[in-house]
Amino acid sequence: MEENRSPSERGSYNPLQPVFELLQGGDPDRICLKYGIARTQLDKMLTEYQESRRQAALADSFTLSRTGRNDPCPCGSGKKYKKCCLPRHEEARSSMPPDQLQAMEARAREKEKLEKEVQRGFEMIFSLEFDRAVQYAKKQLQTYPEDDRFHDILQITLMAMGDYGAAFGIARTRWQVSLEEKLFFQENGYHKREGVEKNEHVHFYSPSTWLEKFWIAQRARTWSEEYPVQPGSELLKEAEKLRGANDLKRFTGKKEEGLEERRQAFAPVLARLASEGAGAIPCILPLTYNFTWASLFVPDLLHACGTNECIRLLAELSMFRYPYFSQQCLSLLEKTGERALQVIGTVLAENPAFDELKAGLLTVMGNIPCENSFKILAAFTEHENRYLAAWACEALGKHKNPDALPCLEKARERLGALNKIAGAIKEIAESTKR
Repeated sequence: MEENRSPSERGSYNPLQPVFELLQGGDPDRICLKYGIARTQLDKMLTEYQESRRQAALADSFTLSRTGRNDPCPCGSGKKYKKCCLPRHEEARSSMPPDQLQAMEARAREKEKLEKEVQRGFEMIFSLEFDRAVQYAKKQLQTYPEDDRFHDILQITLMAMGDYGAAFGIARTRWQVSLEEKLFFQENGYHKREGVEKNEHVHFYSPSTWLEKFWIAQRARTWSEEYPVQPGSELLKEAEKLRGANDLKRFTGKKEEGLEERRQAFAPVLARLASEGAGAIPCILPLTYNFTWASLFVPDLLHACGTNECIRLLAELSMFRYPYFSQQCLSLLEKTGERALQVIGTVLAENPAFDELKAGLLTVMGNIPCENSFKILAAFTEHENRYLAAWACEALGKHKNPDALPCLEKARERLGALNKIAGAIKEIAESTKR
């Protein structure tokens, strides 16, 4: 078991991991045994971590004198500043050496300025000022080269302008940077580009976030070549009308109610596009490259067409992992039934760098039990990504097939007691008793 292995056998780990496990309710004695450290050392690590977080939180919440005593506290508690953080701030200011206080306040000013600049960039996108947004993001990146928010603004804008190649390059590079920073942080407890003294302004997105953006840009670049759009065509003009669904002044409904409201408003347009079948694909795919109300019309149009080509597009679109949109794609694939499995299997086998985004497709496989889906899921239980393997195990458990038990037991032995695997084994065991 993991607890019985020495730190050298387990390899490197984030120095703060023992603290994180303790804060999550872990047993301190088991944690000490697991990482080969003394209880006094663990206590010291916890104290130092809590102090560092207190200082960081204090530095982040310094707002100088611009917050009035009777104003809402900037921490977001809902209380007045004088009844919340003001006493702590005053105490901290009075106890700190002047040079340290000045440095913290200067950093607070810089951070406040930076947050406003980030907000301004996203507002340009919302206002469809794409040319300005591109120039603005490039200018800010000269000062803040490791702030992913400005990279995001630039990437989103380039996607909206149809420069998929440049957007693809940004997403791929930032994904690689995020992976590097994650590994470095796990080994050292701080970000490489932030520095030991944490003097540099950095803001990193997770590798998963950039992987999604990387995949969307990759698909957009590929599809723009596979499905070229004829500028000015009548069908393109029809598809572009659907962008009117993004008008929040015209449409006030939210969630299912909002979608139905928009579906009724654009019923003639949707009927016209549906009548074109696969011919509408080049015109509707660009609606999906940014998550909007208009993008939510696309899955139903593809499903109505029903070709293997459209099934494949639904599978690849599900990997965009937009809220509701991705689940909509997966539900339609499941509704298609066994006919979709061969296509999904092909998508699962391709583009292995993006395997992390395929968990939803494994779930579809679990909900369509047959020999084909069984074989694919059984193979995925051996995937090198432990969480993807766990998803495959959970999906395989839904088949309630006793033949899956050897695969599940082997996965549990390799991956440890993950809930998804244990639950799958239990589900099959209970089904065989009935």
